[in-house]
Amino acid sequence: MKFAAIFVLFANAFSAGMMFLASVFISRYGGKDLFGFFSVVLGLIISAAPVATFGMDTAIVRFLPAYRADGQRQLVSGMQRFVLLFATVLSTLGGIVLAVVLIKFRNYGLPIGFAAGACLPLSVIMTVLQGTIRADANVSRAVVGEAVVRPLVFGLCLLLMYFWILHELSLLTIVMSYALALGAGVISSLLFVVQGGHIQWKDRFHPAIADMRLWLHLGVNVLFSKLGVALLNQSPVIIAGVTLTAFDAGEIGAVIRLSMLVAFALTAVNSVVSPFLARAMAKDDKWELQSLVARATAFSMLVAVPVCVGFFIFAPWLLSLFGDDYSRAVPYLRMMLIAYGIQAACGPSVALLNMTGIHRAMTKIVTIWAAITVTALFIAMHKAGLYGGVLVGAVSVAGYPILLAILCRKTLGVDPTALSLRFLLKR
Repeated sequence: MKFAAIFVLFANAFSAGMMFLASVFISRYGGKDLFGFFSVVLGLIISAAPVATFGMDTAIVRFLPAYRADGQRQLVSGMQRFVLLFATVLSTLGGIVLAVVLIKFRNYGLPIGFAAGACLPLSVIMTVLQGTIRADANVSRAVVGEAVVRPLVFGLCLLLMYFWILHELSLLTIVMSYALALGAGVISSLLFVVQGGHIQWKDRFHPAIADMRLWLHLGVNVLFSKLGVALLNQSPVIIAGVTLTAFDAGEIGAVIRLSMLVAFALTAVNSVVSPFLARAMAKDDKWELQSLVARATAFSMLVAVPVCVGFFIFAPWLLSLFGDDYSRAVPYLRMMLIAYGIQAACGPSVALLNMTGIHRAMTKIVTIWAAITVTALFIAMHKAGLYGGVLVGAVSVAGYPILLAILCRKTLGVDPTALSLRFLLKR
């Protein structure tokens, strides 16, 4: 687990760094308005992906360890194929809807709508394939497509488009580059699935209604919780693009992109620790749950604290990389850094709740919190502009992890926060 955590951490660090450099490149060479438009489109894709996945990638990680422990071989391979087919069909329909929304309601051109729509099923297929690999506790390979191949190909495509092919950046070339990057990520994930034999394609599978109902039940709850989390992270950018201007969306997009780097280690440990939590839950080993969560929190805080402090101090210089117009966003960035620092300190409560069956209560909290946040963002940006939106966004990002941590403590007796580090001292 330690090697996997270190590899996933570096892979996510590489992904975050490459996407940061890509954002700086787009802002510098394409302008703040173009970066704002891309931030809105990317926010829409990220927010729509949980809907198209229907939470079934999490269901794979949740149930497959139990099926393997019980010797239910046909459910192991059958569930993976069912989820892959289900998610592919649903995400394709979602991609069509996204393209129509961009073309009809946001007045983007047909090629942009088509490219953005293609991004959705590609993103979902890659997520499901990664879930099948992660369910075998092979988390190192699971992140390669998303955290290494996707950002690397995206960066290379941007450089090729600007310096060798078209000699300019446009929203179309950027979205097309992102679609190509997702396609490369899907291919790499599929190669790992085939090479590792993670899906037994030839095994017979006749799913029972009760099995599918169980998967869909978890999927629905995970769907709303993932959608809620995606909205909490992306809605400030999307709503700024709708309510204010592309210039404002670009500014808050830079702030969000930088501040989210504080919690990228938490994202890494969430993906690493999930299958191990599922196994511990299958054995009803509460002490193992607490130990896993404490180690995961310690790992994420080891990265989050220095990143948060460093970014807070060098905020003016970091924002200047995007352009001279970003100087007024320094207090916004510092506000969001504190918020994401609090989120990191609350630990992997999302993974813990999903893997232990407390997903329904989590879904209610996250969904209600997201609805309140979106409403408050519209009001705040209308009344107080970008400052109001950032203030609401910061409170939102810091608030819901605290509620989830309290839920973990009340329902499971497990403390996922930085306070859980005391358990490591008892060993």
